[in-house]
Amino acid sequence: MNPGTTACLLCPACGQAFLSMQQSLAGVAQCPHCAHSGSRAQFGTQVQVAGVTQERRRVAQTQPLQSMTAPLLQPPQSVPQPAAWPGLQPMPEQAPTASIARMTLQHSQALMPTGAPAPAAEFTAPPHLRTSSWKHAFILLAFAVVCGGAIWLWWDQANAPAFATKAAAAPLPAAAETRNAQPITKTAPAVAVMPLPDVAAIAADAKALVTELFAADTPERRTACFHDAEKYRAEIETLFGAAAEKIELRLLARIPGMPLTLPGGQPVPLFKLVTSKCPNGALIRLETGADGKRHIHWPLFLETHESKLAGLFQNTGAEAAWMHVGLRPSHGLDIPAELRAKYLTFDVQVSASSDPHFVACVERDTPLGRLLDRETEWGKAYLARLLVRKLDIQADAPCVIVLDCEGAREK
Repeated sequence: MNPGTTACLLCPACGQAFLSMQQSLAGVAQCPHCAHSGSRAQFGTQVQVAGVTQERRRVAQTQPLQSMTAPLLQPPQSVPQPAAWPGLQPMPEQAPTASIARMTLQHSQALMPTGAPAPAAEFTAPPHLRTSSWKHAFILLAFAVVCGGAIWLWWDQANAPAFATKAAAAPLPAAAETRNAQPITKTAPAVAVMPLPDVAAIAADAKALVTELFAADTPERRTACFHDAEKYRAEIETLFGAAAEKIELRLLARIPGMPLTLPGGQPVPLFKLVTSKCPNGALIRLETGADGKRHIHWPLFLETHESKLAGLFQNTGAEAAWMHVGLRPSHGLDIPAELRAKYLTFDVQVSASSDPHFVACVERDTPLGRLLDRETEWGKAYLARLLVRKLDIQADAPCVIVLDCEGAREK
């Protein structure tokens, strides 16, 4: 406390202490507790208040803060009274107050009137514990939506069979009988499911036939390995019997996947046969004869082993010829861009490897082009017998024009 600025006064009426800015004894002071006003000289001085404060501190140390009553404090008797200022009449000496009732107050209650009830404690929730009314509304809305959806599903499942039964039991309106009109029934065309061949059995037969072919020392044993051998006996003997250099077997392996016959779409297992005369490998397939036994298909083996299609390009005056080839739909990037809209293109395979590479072109706006477009699918391989002729265009690969396909007339 700075005595030069404020003074602590003691009210003679209620005994309460308070701070005052009034330093002049001639001035008027008013108690904020009981509203008693009077001359500054009537109120106790700082020395008296200090004595009261020391006594209040001593009592506060010996008693708990919860006690609401305090013993009576006697003002000190030896405190000298202030002298009157010059020019003022001395005030009659007042008897000291019998007792000053002081209550032990908390620090925050020092300026509150004595006996006033303690203010109610205020609690403010931290920000992370505060809830919003919008959050509660959103939770209630989501709960209502979930409940409504569950009720709708239950109602739909519970009433759907009843509606179906009623609709089925409802009588149909009587239709006028027409004897002349015959009912037209449309049946969906039956889709023939091609049975998958027994690949393991076919592979075993192919191995046995190829082994017998290269081990045969007579025309009868060699022709017995091929399907419809009597028709191709002369060609078989020319290749295997009358050749100056004997053909030796290098490799026999199954080609992964099974191409489809075109047209028809029947899966056919193929095998790769590498010999001393055909390093790229010839294509072999087996045909089932009338006796139920499988034999090697001679035309496919001969054409791929002797590279018949490559010889068509070497002979400049060659005419159209029938060839067994493997086909796969392509984008036609090997031919000029201005011709891609005119032709339907296929990658042609005439050996067990990718060499040599040929391109087959079919005119789109022809019956054959529409047939091949309908019968083939992207990403699948096909095996067909085509009537081809050399196509003289500027392209990145040798091209042939397809004139006909075996089996297309029947389609």
